[in-house]
Amino acid sequence: MNKIHFTFFLFFISAVAFSQSFILPSDGKWYLIATIGGKHAFIEYIYNHTTAHNPSIVKGEIQFINSKTYIIQKQQSMGYNSWNQPQFAVINKSGTSELWIKATTGVNSGTFQIIYSKYASLNLGDTSDTNLSDNGGLLKIYEKLPDNSHVYTGNMNVLDGKVGIGTTNPDSKLTVKGNIHAQEVKLDLNGSVAPDYVFKEGYDIKTLEEVEDYIQKKGHLPNIPSAKEMEEEGIDLKAMNLKLLEKIEELTLHIIELKKTVDNQEKRIKGLEGE
Repeated sequence: MNKIHFTFFLFFISAVAFSQSFILPSDGKWYLIATIGGKHAFIEYIYNHTTAHNPSIVKGEIQFINSKTYIIQKQQSMGYNSWNQPQFAVINKSGTSELWIKATTGVNSGTFQIIYSKYASLNLGDTSDTNLSDNGGLLKIYEKLPDNSHVYTGNMNVLDGKVGIGTTNPDSKLTVKGNIHAQEVKLDLNGSVAPDYVFKEGYDIKTLEEVEDYIQKKGHLPNIPSAKEMEEEGIDLKAMNLKLLEKIEELTLHIIELKKTVDNQEKRIKGLEGE
């Protein structure tokens, strides 16, 4: 029984490591802090350095996903501006991943301490590098984290109930910096009105002459944002689709009227030819 307990104890201390620290200078270099091999791993850390008035402290957690190039990070900071947060990078080399840290250049040297880790081999400050791109493997450098508590997953950031992909500062329920690939997108009207009102009696449709005059004066179609407005404010897809449908329905009415005119002219021409 004692042998079993001792074997379990050896396994436990090999899988779990407790407090280790090193002085992290602000020299613009990356410092290797951990190596993970083939397992999900967990690291809990504290980083602090002296600022003008008080020590600034960051406390956070990092979860490795089976030695990939992406991590899940949870962090809370006190006394920091976003510019002097630490920055992390991950290099994946097939079966192993390396975790690196870099302090903001110019801040006071601080203490980076890993207070708890599991399934991670710690290498606190033993190795430094100015350029991680020539180390081989797949490199992922993470953006600095904002001055608040949130979760950052790969390129996904959750901040105050808002999800950002490719950005750490989402300004909507979902903010994506980059392309979106989907099989289907469905939008609810939620109070918006479909433009079938164009076909209702009494709708004030502009004549083609009025549309031409508007274009010459404004440089764009009536009830459609100008190029400058779209460049400055972006495009609301739901609103724009409804406006474009409105224009299509107006054009349909104009085409119907033009066909009636053409048909009447053909009848008149045939009548004149028969005389």
